[in-house]
Amino acid sequence: MQIDDAMIKTREVTQWRGLHLFHYDHSSCSQKVRILMRELGINFYSHPVNLMRGAQRSDWYLGINARGQVPVLIHDGAVHVESNDIIQYLDQTFAREGSFLPTTDAEKKTLSSLMKLEEQLHQDLRVVTFTYLAPDLDNHAPAFDESLAFLGRFHSALTELERMLESKHYLLGERITLADISWFITLHRLDLAGYPFRLHQSLRHYLSRLRQRSAFKTELAAGSLGVRVGATIYRHFTRLFRHSLARDFQRWHDNQ
Repeated sequence: MQIDDAMIKTREVTQWRGLHLFHYDHSSCSQKVRILMRELGINFYSHPVNLMRGAQRSDWYLGINARGQVPVLIHDGAVHVESNDIIQYLDQTFAREGSFLPTTDAEKKTLSSLMKLEEQLHQDLRVVTFTYLAPDLDNHAPAFDESLAFLGRFHSALTELERMLESKHYLLGERITLADISWFITLHRLDLAGYPFRLHQSLRHYLSRLRQRSAFKTELAAGSLGVRVGATIYRHFTRLFRHSLARDFQRWHDNQ
């Protein structure tokens, strides 16, 4: 989605030439955009936004994106937001060969549906992230839902993806598309948190295949070693002494 020029308060960026990306290493939405850029070999000016230090709430940044979110793409002064819209724009604009866009009307319809579902689960993914994977240092995480309905929504979505993958290698067929890039980080993050992928064997093998692609593998290793090690320690501590997604899922399942 391109932001109307009149809404941009930090006017200097409207004069920028080339391709600029505001992003954060461990933001799921930033990661999907960077995966596509790696896959397509797109060069860009990198503008890291440290979410842990609240850089997204500075007046300067809010003047670009009033919602204070990453990623933001600026291309020759035009400001684009929403990660799924950004990856479609990038593919349409820069892919010379090896496009990840769907090719048939049926694929386009399925892509739209899958991206919409992934977007609808974004708030639930934030609950998973701040409950099982990362500390909420500035108290901006969604409230934990004791009914565990968010796990039910993920189970329903993943059951649908499992059905789609029973007869093909990727979500839209036999070649990777934006649908797979859009969903990858969500699936990876759920796996890190301890979601029981044994219930979705086709999806588990699919996730393993995607992780072997160079762009995906490189992106998963992005960010400072200290942050990644700290996140691993925190994740295991939380699982032992606070919240366990596997236990919470079983509790949700038992109440169905």
